[in-house]
Amino acid sequence: MTIMNHLVQQKEIVVKEWLSYYVSVDDPYIFTLKNDTRLKDETRLVLDNLFIGMKEEKQQMNTFARELGKAQFITSLGISHILFHIRLLEKFMLEYALEVTNTSTNYQDLYEFNMTLHEVFSNFTQNLIEGYTIATEELMQQKENQVIKNSTKLIRIAEQVFLLPLSGTMTEIRAQQIIESALFETSDQPVSYLIIDLSGMQLESRHIGEYINQFFESLKLVGVTPIVTGMQPETAKIMINSHMKHPKGIQIFPTLRQATRALIKEKEASNDF
Repeated sequence: MTIMNHLVQQKEIVVKEWLSYYVSVDDPYIFTLKNDTRLKDETRLVLDNLFIGMKEEKQQMNTFARELGKAQFITSLGISHILFHIRLLEKFMLEYALEVTNTSTNYQDLYEFNMTLHEVFSNFTQNLIEGYTIATEELMQQKENQVIKNSTKLIRIAEQVFLLPLSGTMTEIRAQQIIESALFETSDQPVSYLIIDLSGMQLESRHIGEYINQFFESLKLVGVTPIVTGMQPETAKIMINSHMKHPKGIQIFPTLRQATRALIKEKEASNDF
């Protein structure tokens, strides 16, 4: 009987011995879990899947590890404690195998078991971290999308006149998301003039001028007159490179205050204000 088959058959005993070993480790976190049923359930679940991986069904084990990583992201347990748990478990299983195997077990079997154990635990840890990373990135993307959504809320400053202040670093992805959100906002409200203030915006890509041009053209197609304020020298260079030196149907002012004054005069002259 191989060492692995022996451990599989004695799985419940392994779990029991592991729990005794685990709570004996001098660590404040482990002390809090001494009487926690989660520890036993989690250990059994992890061991089940590690044994699956050792029996050449690594894909199933890796899938479990990734999902465990994602789950730990949203629990109080935390990824650092899980990794600590896994490192101790590998050490324990090797020591346990050395203790319970009979004297007839040769060193070649122990060596092969050790290599398999290390490979399986390395794969498990890698996929655990990968799942945690995926969950982290997804949450960060959700937060970023919410920030973009909140930052593209139009501010009403007069009848049919709205302000869209843009701030922060403008990447190509963010520019595209802002365009989509802003166009949705303009279609949902009676907007004739949209003042786009660029004074707080920093550009990351020199290709963003294409998105700016697309944004302005899209606004004009839905009957909105774009008014640009606070343009920085770097933004002006990008717009020139995008053949937007004198864009038709777009008014440009140095400051927001100058734009609103000019707009008020224009509307007063036409008796619309």
